[in-house]
Amino acid sequence: MASLRLPIIRRFSDVDAVGHINNVVYMDYLQEARVRAMWHAKILEGIGFSHVVVRHEIDYKRIMTLGEDPIIVEIWVSDIGRTSYTFSYRIFDEEGRVVSEAKSVMVAIDVETGSPKRVSEELREALTTLSE
Repeated sequence: MASLRLPIIRRFSDVDAVGHINNVVYMDYLQEARVRAMWHAKILEGIGFSHVVVRHEIDYKRIMTLGEDPIIVEIWVSDIGRTSYTFSYRIFDEEGRVVSEAKSVMVAIDVETGSPKRVSEELREALTTLSE
C-alpha cells in the first residue's frame, strides 16, 4: 500500500465570513484523514501506543469553497524516525485541483511520563504500509 485517498464532506459550518473554507478547518480535515488512515493500517487496534502532534505545516495553494461533492485528502507516511513519524497530505477540491499540501509530525510517547519513546517495530511495520 502507499497513499490513501479519502473523501471528506465539507460542512456549512466550515465556511467563514468571506465565503470560503476557513483555514483552521483544514486541520479538521487532516485529523479526519489521519485517524482514518491509522484505522486502515490497523495502528489503532491493539498496538498499545500513544502519540502527540508536535508540528503541523500547511501550504494553502488555492481558495476552497463549500460544495456538495466531497474533497479528497491524500495521506501517506513520508518519514519514520527513532521517536517520530510524519504524515504528509494533499487536499484536492471536487475538480481534482490541489488546494493545499501539509505535514504532521507525530511523536510516540510514554503515557505515564509524557516523554518521547522509541517507535516500536510493530508500529514501524504498520506505518510502513502507508509509506510511499
